[in-house]
Amino acid sequence: MTARRSNPLFLLAGLLLCTPIAVNAQQKGMNLITEDGLRVHLNFIAADETQGRDTPSPGVTIVARYLATMAEHYGLKPIMPGGSFFQNIPLEATAVSESKSRLRVFSPTGETVYYCPQGFLGRSAGVWAGDVVFVGYGLSAPEKGWDDYGQLDLTGKVVIMMEGQLPEGNALRADRAILATRTSMPRTKGAALVLTVISPERERDMLSRGAGFQNTPRPAMLSTYPTQNQARVSATPAQPRPQQPTTANPQQPATNLQQAAARLGPPPGTAEIRHEVAANILGIGQSELDAMFASIADGKRVPGKVLNKRVELSVVSEKHSDSSPNVIAVMEGSDPILKNEYVVISSHHDHLGMRNGKPMDGADDNGSGTVAMLEIAKALAVERPKRSIILAWFTGEEKGLWGSHYFVNNCPVPLEKISANLNLDMISRNDPDSLFLIASNNLSTELDGSINGMNEKYSKFKFDYVYNNRTHPDRFYYRSDHYPFIRVGIPAVWIFCGTTPDYHTPNDTIVRVDFKKMEKATRLTYLVAYDIGNRPALLKLDANPEVTTRGKHNTAVETIR
Repeated sequence: MTARRSNPLFLLAGLLLCTPIAVNAQQKGMNLITEDGLRVHLNFIAADETQGRDTPSPGVTIVARYLATMAEHYGLKPIMPGGSFFQNIPLEATAVSESKSRLRVFSPTGETVYYCPQGFLGRSAGVWAGDVVFVGYGLSAPEKGWDDYGQLDLTGKVVIMMEGQLPEGNALRADRAILATRTSMPRTKGAALVLTVISPERERDMLSRGAGFQNTPRPAMLSTYPTQNQARVSATPAQPRPQQPTTANPQQPATNLQQAAARLGPPPGTAEIRHEVAANILGIGQSELDAMFASIADGKRVPGKVLNKRVELSVVSEKHSDSSPNVIAVMEGSDPILKNEYVVISSHHDHLGMRNGKPMDGADDNGSGTVAMLEIAKALAVERPKRSIILAWFTGEEKGLWGSHYFVNNCPVPLEKISANLNLDMISRNDPDSLFLIASNNLSTELDGSINGMNEKYSKFKFDYVYNNRTHPDRFYYRSDHYPFIRVGIPAVWIFCGTTPDYHTPNDTIVRVDFKKMEKATRLTYLVAYDIGNRPALLKLDANPEVTTRGKHNTAVETIR
């Protein structure tokens, strides 16, 4: 029997009839993604009143409620058990007990007691005591003509150093290794405790507000997961692995790093102190303390000295249970079979909370990705792709990708059914025609192909892959919510505009947002999700021979760490 041959004219007519439907559906969706829509949402998300959306905080919880309400308004459905839009992450918060923590200063003339948070703030619980040594700025660079330690004996001592900034153009200011000696030298020299005198700017701010230190509880996840383990990839060529010990030689020599750690012992305790406390310990007045800070700002050393004082610091911590919500919503796919497969679009709705009484609005980081997803939700409602689209707003990204790690390890759908993750984190700044793509070609060439195909057709961005390099010093590969998806073998991309001088400062506000660029990046992401959602099969895992199936077994694969 011969095969039946199709009429080419009939096939062409069918394509002409079908293609405009898909294109028109995409065009209708794209037209719903607008600068005005993005601006309306960002005016709420990145407002001062949400107080920087720290994790956990009332601000981030209010924003989560807003996202869930808008998702439901746009027609998305809850996917969590019990019909909830919220996936609550269990946390344990630790704060300093203000009633039980004390800093005591002993001198030949008597004892002075200071209280938390008015006079000091130490984060780690413990008791430290010792005679006092002052080390100025605390910098060690004798080869550069700057050494604040010299022959000072720090063994078991309480070290006082000054917060500050060397002047612009000072070679030491730009040398990270030298600046790191402010932390490493006290430990190397056996100090028991390091007290840092806060800068004049911070002191003036506290005085103006009549406030002390922010004794904000420090949260931590109750559970840890294998996806959180990172391998620090060296930029130098890989060295052969040492052979395993034999029965004749069961002990391998310790590495230099292990030997150094053993010599150093535990790190010293740390705390910050106000100027009144510092002046008392140093036996000077406020004007002299101001002059010392001015010297550092001019690039001049402040001599160290041994003081006839003794300090005892007692920090007591208190713990309580807490939580913070991911917001998880789904737009069900239009195909009765493929709707059981998924594309996940993600962003993080948290930021850094309050800093010195100022809200960290985080308009670009990551109000931009957060509100982009709301516009994408609106667009998807016009014409659903065949696969279901999960919109996941993650909490705790700024703490260490908490929300996304929790999601992939407690996923409401099977991991092997997720085709890809499109992660939006900072999409509204810098060159209006350029974006960075991170990890788009690491597991699937089809993911990178879809992004470039949709971009060539509609958006015309210039893509930069420089941060896809895991050895890049900024390590962006590890620093957003795409990473946990990669660890479980799901193709993922971080769509990113790059950092600015406003990154992680109070200046990351809505007035600096490029809404036209954000609209274009949002439309591109919608088109890529639509394209992947309509493909005949899940994206192929064809870029890494060690990753051939999706699932938690991939956490052991070193080539994606």
